[in-house]
Amino acid sequence: MLEGYDEEVAVTDAQGWTLLALVGMLLSVIGGLIVNQFHLLRGYLDARFEAVDARFGAVDQRLEHLDRDVQALARAVFRKE
Repeated sequence: MLEGYDEEVAVTDAQGWTLLALVGMLLSVIGGLIVNQFHLLRGYLDARFEAVDARFGAVDQRLEHLDRDVQALARAVFRKE
């Protein structure tokens, strides 16, 4: 306690319920913000994975074309006579 300060602070029932309601509201707002951030993060990650999937699709298509060309060259060079 502070020197020369002997008063106690008392909280009435109404003040206690008000403080409890404020704490509950604060916790629910913080929880809502956290949930919103996770939704935003999920959307961002989904967009990034779609971009990566598109790049892999392009690489797969290039490899299929390369495989087709190599097969055509192999048939032309190693044709059984």
